[in-house]
Amino acid sequence: MRLAIAIGLGLLKVTGGIAIGIAMLLVGTWLHVQGSLPAYSGRLEAKGLKAPVEIVRDANAVPHIIAGSLEDAAFGLGFVHAQDRFWQMELMRRLGQGRLAELVPPRLVGQGLIESDRTMRGLGVYRRAAESVAALSPATRATVEAYAAGVNAWLADEDQQFGLELTLVKLLAGGDYRPEPWQPADSLVWAKIMALGLDGNWRGELLRLRLAAKIGVDATQSLLNSRGESADATLQLALQAMRDAPLDRLWRETGNHATTRREASNEWVLSGARTLSGKPLLANDPHLGLSFPGTWYLARLVGPGFDIRGATSPGSPGVVLGHNGTIAWGFTTTGLDSQDLFIERVDPTNPARYIAPEGARPFAVRDETIRVRWGEPVTLKVRETRHGPVIDDFIRRADGLAPAQHVLALQATALDGADTSLEGFLRLGLARNWEDFQAAARRIVSPMQNIVYADTGGNIGLVSPARVPIRRQGDGSVPVPGWTGDHDWAGFVPFEELPRLYNPPGGLIVNANARLVPDGYRHLIASDWAEPWRQRRADRLLREVQRHPVYGMIAAQADNLSTDAAELLPLLLAPAARSVRAARALTLLGNWNGFMLAGRPEPMIYAVWLRELQRGLIADELGEDLFLDVAGPNVGSILRILREQRGWCDDGTTREQETCDDIIARSLDRALDWITRRHGPDMDRWQWGDEHRAAHRHPLFDAIPLLRELASVRFPSDGGAHTLNRASYSLRGERGPFEATHGAGYRAVYDLDNPDGSRFGIPLGQSGNLASPWARHFVAGWRTLSYIAISGTRAEIQRTAIGTFSLQPR
Repeated sequence: MRLAIAIGLGLLKVTGGIAIGIAMLLVGTWLHVQGSLPAYSGRLEAKGLKAPVEIVRDANAVPHIIAGSLEDAAFGLGFVHAQDRFWQMELMRRLGQGRLAELVPPRLVGQGLIESDRTMRGLGVYRRAAESVAALSPATRATVEAYAAGVNAWLADEDQQFGLELTLVKLLAGGDYRPEPWQPADSLVWAKIMALGLDGNWRGELLRLRLAAKIGVDATQSLLNSRGESADATLQLALQAMRDAPLDRLWRETGNHATTRREASNEWVLSGARTLSGKPLLANDPHLGLSFPGTWYLARLVGPGFDIRGATSPGSPGVVLGHNGTIAWGFTTTGLDSQDLFIERVDPTNPARYIAPEGARPFAVRDETIRVRWGEPVTLKVRETRHGPVIDDFIRRADGLAPAQHVLALQATALDGADTSLEGFLRLGLARNWEDFQAAARRIVSPMQNIVYADTGGNIGLVSPARVPIRRQGDGSVPVPGWTGDHDWAGFVPFEELPRLYNPPGGLIVNANARLVPDGYRHLIASDWAEPWRQRRADRLLREVQRHPVYGMIAAQADNLSTDAAELLPLLLAPAARSVRAARALTLLGNWNGFMLAGRPEPMIYAVWLRELQRGLIADELGEDLFLDVAGPNVGSILRILREQRGWCDDGTTREQETCDDIIARSLDRALDWITRRHGPDMDRWQWGDEHRAAHRHPLFDAIPLLRELASVRFPSDGGAHTLNRASYSLRGERGPFEATHGAGYRAVYDLDNPDGSRFGIPLGQSGNLASPWARHFVAGWRTLSYIAISGTRAEIQRTAIGTFSLQPR
């Protein structure tokens, strides 16, 4: 074992990462940690506890944490999170701190670590998280501190094993690595990272600038279906001001897990008038990037006055989604535009200053140094304006801040140092009624979520809390001048005027990220909304049945009908086939029922055809690189072009004048060519699941061929980008453009007639340790819709428990 580690480490240092060195190092490391899985039974005396805590692991390794106070329950949650997921927590906080490159050598996994660190340091995410600790109430701060103490109680063991990933990090560091103590700010940075992505539209503004620079303002507005002459004028001004900025590079190097927008989840709540039991049912499945281990971790917190069950997120000190025996709640992302790019005019007489409405102001400047494992440090000099950090500085050398005429500064509610969102989210689980629930929601700053509610009294509701900017001018869709003050934020929408519903007459509330408010709503939430296909499908399914059981909610979450196909296919099938092969494909699609099933050929033909159709419509104007940044399974834009903007159908790279029928036919031929090269000519043997595999990728090991199959989890997947069973993909996918990388990481149905009968599911397992039997034990049940209950008395749980751990005050 030690010999394999030594040889592998030597080869890595000499060669910079050849496969044999990685393999030998990991074999030795695997053998080292395999026998060191965390103990689920035992006893530990620890500082920070008020009273004993008992942790009973049920038959699914879900911890039932029984404590005398909420603070002690948080301590126990921190302890079990560290046991099962500490390396995931370490990567998460390092991402927020901008310190990944000092942990993992970029030469092994790519320079993206350095770019990520530059962006997070530039944004000052961890600084703002640390400031937000002071904004919490004393009770919430005590809970967060107790959670940190629980993590640290596990870390305190000198002989502690931290899993394959961090054991490898320690070896690569020559033994010079031990995790730092967990701090309260480490928990708050998780919420900041989520807010930056879920409310994240600033890179959308940057993308509009890139498009305008490539194809002009008019074509950009046409392609994106933007509205209003003022938006056209503002985009033109922004383009002129930033004409010398490295927009493509800025886009590439600021894209990471925290800054990439993610918009997909499903939720619905039915009143008792629509259920078999006569009491509400609430269903929720949040969608995020798929990974190993997953985002969510199941747990139950039990104590005097509380019994909270559901999904927690390692690093965060409470149940994020779930029920407490009296109320249940769930989230979808609203898509709030709470991030604006301001074009700041640099003082032409002094590049250390910028122009504000009242005159020139000095930039606030801070220096950042990023340590790099096996590399030279990277230094940054980051400027900040009255709006926020200058994002141009993220990609510049510290000594290379040339006196450009204009720079881009980011203002975002997620970067508010007085953010109390974590407190609001934690208080949701303590609410006993709608009034308590709204009081908790009032504390939420970012991200904006559509939070559905149900209680055992039969009430249902929705509230969408956040700090929503009120802009003096504009809609937040494009960068705006920062020197005039005309587009500044004038304040925030009062909580009482935020969207909400309570006991609607129809007894049904549905949201799947599509438009939340009607045209008459007085405040701007967003200019861009997710496409409506999932929301329409859910609404129709739920209205088709008069009274629903619990299992009917699970079946709806797993529904695979892609309703967009019913609207688009008539346009695609109308032109006559131009070959025997095309005729065969058109026949298949003409008889297709629209269900995206892994074992069928039609979903593959449809998905690949959509990609090639988009390429035929816009790639000639954009170029391949920008096309891949813009393109996706965006059926709305295709429909708009084919119905209203047919000028896009002409291929600008040819002398001929192409029609839309020409582009439709050619794109089908290209799609069939692509599939044939990969799967042979027999269409009856094509299967969507051969391309569309749910990819729960390990963040470190998926890039290493020898480890990919061991560390990551992949399986053929039904569904697609617009099905309730969301399984979306990126055309830039490293393992294939249709690999499903975004979808449900948690599903739950809460039964307010019998809360103990509520059902919970996550796709992989509780543990993030590759050697643990609990790392993948939910996979089979997830695929067959066999979810679990989190219930029972202490005596009932212990009959089938896999372990009991006692934490005692020292």
